[in-house]
Amino acid sequence: MTLSFTARRDMCQEPVFLAAEELPEVVGSAKKPCGCVFPAQKVCGGVLVIADAKKGEEVQLELCEEKVGPGVEIVERPEASALDIKIGGQLFTSYVYAGELKPYLGPVYAGNGDWYTRLDPTIKEHPHHRSVWVAVGDVNGFDFWNERGNYGAEHHQGFEKIESGNAAACITAKNVWTDLENVPQVDEKRTFTFYAQDAKARYIDVEITFTATYGDTVFGPTKEAGPLGIRLNEQMRADRGGCFDNSYGGVNESECWGRAANWCDYHGQIDGKTYGIACFDNEDNERYPTTWHIRNYGLFAPNNFYFKGGFVLKKGESLTYKYRMCFYEDKINTADRFILYTHEKPNHQ
Repeated sequence: MTLSFTARRDMCQEPVFLAAEELPEVVGSAKKPCGCVFPAQKVCGGVLVIADAKKGEEVQLELCEEKVGPGVEIVERPEASALDIKIGGQLFTSYVYAGELKPYLGPVYAGNGDWYTRLDPTIKEHPHHRSVWVAVGDVNGFDFWNERGNYGAEHHQGFEKIESGNAAACITAKNVWTDLENVPQVDEKRTFTFYAQDAKARYIDVEITFTATYGDTVFGPTKEAGPLGIRLNEQMRADRGGCFDNSYGGVNESECWGRAANWCDYHGQIDGKTYGIACFDNEDNERYPTTWHIRNYGLFAPNNFYFKGGFVLKKGESLTYKYRMCFYEDKINTADRFILYTHEKPNHQ
């Protein structure tokens, strides 16, 4: 069976969703007429392929049973309340879901073992910045970002999905956010998707859904958000030689903090080697494009609530945020990656 698409930009190991009603029983790869073979797998409504292509290329792909590429494996470690995400057998990151006031993802590792995100959770400066996390500083008056004062906790309820794959892997976790007396405030579900990409540029797609199960949920006008938070390796901080910019050309905190932008890209050096993290807002998110709570000391967070005002989620309603993080080595064309993210629509859930 052959499927096709037209590349809008030069593509290097990009996740592409190809819709199809009928598919072979087994799909492990996709082959170009030239002989190039890419990781592929069946997903709901079609096929996900990790593809290379040139701008304007009409790509023809023959679906094959044979698996190719590193694959993405989710390894359960119940004794540590963690899931390890491995690409080609190498640890990329972990999802730690219990034993903390909030579950978190991290650290995120580069191919040579360096880490992009904060490694030591005991650091006294902003200790609640746990690598990659989901939090908001004011939900019904409770602070789920900081861990002092009138704060709340995010309780892991279980996994809806843990799926390894040849082209991608996926984790969906369910949580309930409560005050410290365990009174529930809001339900939250988060999905992380990881792709079979080379260590030079790897994506993590994040989808966060809040559901106002227990009454109206008020997200207050707090700068302590989120809902996605990222804390970088200390060596990459802008106040220690690193730098960040946004989709409108703003540079560092004075030009990016509080500004609306489609994406921000934070980069620096670790022991002389350049690394970066780009985070892309999704055009389906409310009040797109988001504003950014991004600091020279290494904090990196999309935030609509402080700069655009709070948000009230009525009882029974849901609110979803989608983001892509790109962890890269050396250099990428951030603008092109953003265009692929918003227009190729690799929605394979």
